[in-house]
Amino acid sequence: MKIAYQGVEGSYSETTIQSYLNETQNQEITAELQSYTTFKGMVEDLAANTIDLGVFPVENSTTGLITRTVDLFKGLPIFVEEERYLDVRHTLWGVPGTSIEKLRQVYSHPEALSQSSAFFEKYPQIEAVPYVDTAQAARYIQEEQDPTKGALAGPKNGELYGLIPLLAEIQTEATNTTRFFMTKFWELKNESVEEALESYYQKHPNRTRWMLYVETTHEPGSLVKLLNIFDLFSCNLEGLDARPIKNKGFRYGFFIEVDVSHLAGAYELLWKNLEYASEFLQIIGAFEPVSLEEGT
Repeated sequence: MKIAYQGVEGSYSETTIQSYLNETQNQEITAELQSYTTFKGMVEDLAANTIDLGVFPVENSTTGLITRTVDLFKGLPIFVEEERYLDVRHTLWGVPGTSIEKLRQVYSHPEALSQSSAFFEKYPQIEAVPYVDTAQAARYIQEEQDPTKGALAGPKNGELYGLIPLLAEIQTEATNTTRFFMTKFWELKNESVEEALESYYQKHPNRTRWMLYVETTHEPGSLVKLLNIFDLFSCNLEGLDARPIKNKGFRYGFFIEVDVSHLAGAYELLWKNLEYASEFLQIIGAFEPVSLEEGT
């Protein structure tokens, strides 16, 4: 089984995969981990069905939706079958002999830097420098051997690259958590989406959280009409994020998350009504919801 993630060994995505593989029901999986430098390359290979599972960070409890990943899902034959949560505890790493007082630059992924804004406010002499990802930032600091440079990365990263911890749990919010999607290739074979969903729910009745991507007509009340359908079918709206539509200035589509566990009617009928109220409609995934207490 080919499992893809962005980054290098020790990254939060790779840690999520190891957690997945260590669970009892997955221990017999023979996994081949494949590292990517970009999420775009991952999505393209997933859509081409050359990898079996792609692991994507999609949301953070401190900074919200990770748009650089979810935006890539639009219009592609991929499907989210599971969500997972990972406690994200950033450590400040440096080379042996350095200290916080000596640091002038700290490298990490932009998300990690944003999640640690209080630290940079406390130490204004230290510049936050965006880097490819947290694990590669740690590797870069190891290569540079510069006492004025540090990295924000996970507890495992610094150990891998022979760095020393300068400050643990540097993130601004103590409960900082990242949500990941486990995604697979999804191809419709001579069937409609609603038919595929009906078949899917016969096998997986507990996967009652949907993520959709929707574009509506650009006219007053179009989004309200769409949202009213969820109320009509007794669905609980759990997330709504607006994203710009490519090549359509100041037009927006919406990522919608909804709980369909108390659906009043058939999935086929719900889908047909949503299609009627949309210009473009895509189901990104249907998965069993994980409470934060269970996922962390």
